[in-house]
Amino acid sequence: MCIADLHLGIEAELRASGFNIPNQTKKVTSVIEALEGYADRMLILGDVKHRITHATPREDKDVRSVMDTIMRLFQAVVITPGNHDGGLRGIVPEGCIVTPLTGTVVEGAGTLHGHVWPSEEVMSAAKVITAHIHPSILLEDSLGGRANEKCWMRAAMRKEKARERYRGCPDEMIVVPAFNPLITGTPINVPGGGRLSPLLRNGFADDDTVTAYLLNGTNLGRPSALSPRKRASR
Repeated sequence: MCIADLHLGIEAELRASGFNIPNQTKKVTSVIEALEGYADRMLILGDVKHRITHATPREDKDVRSVMDTIMRLFQAVVITPGNHDGGLRGIVPEGCIVTPLTGTVVEGAGTLHGHVWPSEEVMSAAKVITAHIHPSILLEDSLGGRANEKCWMRAAMRKEKARERYRGCPDEMIVVPAFNPLITGTPINVPGGGRLSPLLRNGFADDDTVTAYLLNGTNLGRPSALSPRKRASR
């Protein structure tokens, strides 16, 4: 089982901006509990917590609560830290494996959060699974109404580009959407969307092969074919 971008504690930042958002820890925990039985191991692709530096007391409590649940439900738990996971090693339960920022290989797949360049080991795997960009798709109906929906993203890797930096190159990249219910994401079908990852920003993924999937598995095809129309200025 693989999830990413829990961003536990994001409610505090939203409240500071004027939004009255209740704590989401119980909601996140209930969704995780519903995953019991689908797998015996859990892989978390980073940004378990939201505050980039050390955790606040409330965030510390929320992270420990959610991680205790995950450790109870799964036989093994592996975390590849993200850019928001400063101090995470000090608050995760004993027995939880925290990898280097550059990722690790799990069952033949290279895995990492995605905010830094992956290791040689990760880039020698058959595929690379990453997160960080919170992929979503901006959909527009015939009346101009818009909805931003979380999505999975898949793309073939450009081997000739990757071998400028690495000895090997995965065949495919898979990008996991954000798990936190308060985060919709960054539309990958608008100009410049989803380019925060070094691999994507530097052209390691073949744009002509990018495919988006809704959370229910619906294949939306090429995001470029779903680009919203530009609104006429008034």
